[in-house]
Amino acid sequence: MTTIATEERVCAVCGERSPQGLVVEAGREGSADLDLRPPPEQRDTIEHWVQECPHCGYCAPAIDQPVVDGAVGRVGSDGYRAIRAETGTPPLVVRLLCASTLLEHAGRWVEASETALWAAWAADDAGDNEAALRARRRFLDLVEDLRGRGEHYIEDPDAEALVMVDVARRAGEFDRAAGLADRLAAVQDPRFGAIVAFQRARIAARDTGRYTVEETFGGGSR
Repeated sequence: MTTIATEERVCAVCGERSPQGLVVEAGREGSADLDLRPPPEQRDTIEHWVQECPHCGYCAPAIDQPVVDGAVGRVGSDGYRAIRAETGTPPLVVRLLCASTLLEHAGRWVEASETALWAAWAADDAGDNEAALRARRRFLDLVEDLRGRGEHYIEDPDAEALVMVDVARRAGEFDRAAGLADRLAAVQDPRFGAIVAFQRARIAARDTGRYTVEETFGGGSR
């Protein structure tokens, strides 16, 4: 069961009010994708995962909270405006990438990475392969930066690397995906190993398809 509530929020940047959707409850039945994209009922709420002020374009997990010091300046910056002005990019993808950019400037690296991945999912749904590719590459670069600082997008580094393998493969970054898979050769868990083997086969086939965890063991792509 999915429940969406609507609440009026005051924008932390421009002070204007607007109605915003909030996910109260979302179903979880079904299998997640290999990049952790949740099953249909939950993922269909993606348009409510980040809010957008219709007056000034501020995008954030909650628009009544400033993501970063100097948010007004960031929203008015050339870089932010350039994202919002991208011709042909689906509006939800733009919203998510704007939020990811602000979160990155705030040093909220995990949320910035996650929101970039959400943008890839939204681009998939809209059939915008180029936007999906760019968002996946942004996610990978952000997570690599995280790992370089000794931090992690997912607490378990091996699980994190496994997600990165899938994201890199989906982006057509086959060498990058293979290199990440090589780091997982010593993991002993049988199911984990089966997913790594599946990914290696898909990488060898230059397959950028989307697969669920269940399909990894049973075959087939959606």
